[in-house]
Amino acid sequence: MSNIQSLSLCARITLDLHNLNSEGTEGNQQQTRMVHVVTPDGNHASVNAVSGDMFKHIFVGHLTPLLEQFGEPLSEGARVFNPDRINVDPAFVSAVKDIKSGLDVQDEILKRCAVTDIAGTLVTEGGKSVARKSCAEFGWVVGIPEMTHTEQYFHVKYSPDTREKSAGQSDSVAGRQAIFHRPANSGIYAFICQLELARIGLNDLSRTSVISDASRRNRTRAAIHALLATLVRPAGAQRNTQNPHILGCEGIVATSSSYLPAPTLSPLTEGYADQVEKLAATFNKMHDKAVATYRFSDLAGAADVLHRCSEEV
Repeated sequence: MSNIQSLSLCARITLDLHNLNSEGTEGNQQQTRMVHVVTPDGNHASVNAVSGDMFKHIFVGHLTPLLEQFGEPLSEGARVFNPDRINVDPAFVSAVKDIKSGLDVQDEILKRCAVTDIAGTLVTEGGKSVARKSCAEFGWVVGIPEMTHTEQYFHVKYSPDTREKSAGQSDSVAGRQAIFHRPANSGIYAFICQLELARIGLNDLSRTSVISDASRRNRTRAAIHALLATLVRPAGAQRNTQNPHILGCEGIVATSSSYLPAPTLSPLTEGYADQVEKLAATFNKMHDKAVATYRFSDLAGAADVLHRCSEEV
């Protein structure tokens, strides 16, 4: 296998007319998700954003069938996209019922469910508290100030039994139609992700791998492929009528073959890719040829870079 320990992706993604993540509904108006950020010049800004939770959910949605395609084991919960994953698998619950050691519980997690291995969980069965930390870390996907815009659009849900009445054939039905307002967000968004590839299949307590090299290779490739699929199809909320228009994606991928992390810098700041490359150059002075960087200027370029990284494992 390749000696890639970690992989990071920093990118600016242009998304138009999406509603991937909202705060909820107040009356008949859906509230778009907004966050406050501090800009590099020290000013405050309120911008539209999609939570890291949502993008982690999107990632797992792509990861699960990819792992199944590679023939990796899935728990019953993971197979049906249950967020509790292995915790709701009766075979796992039965197997760990009498296990006292958290180390042995984590061994069972890694052997029985590849999704839980990569995406993590907290096992609380039988009074235990054993955490499997996620190997995939996503930040908020944040709109760049002055480069994002949100509008509220008026919608009416018509029902067949009221259309004749609304045409004047009977009494008025004002107020009986479902009237609501929904946001549409457009802009350039800062995206960051870190994959701790060295931890896939590795028991965090014993620091030993409990799966075969072939299985680690499959899971690592599936994780990188799922990250690419997340960029290509961010399958968040309300895609049935607000499928995002993906206009562009530019950024940088970094990989590290040492225990120094693949460098990450927020695309909220200008020159982020230059700084990632400078960080990589400094790391390489500390550990020769430990960090590699790959720039891309569009989505096809990102796909090519991530494909090449997956082929190295």
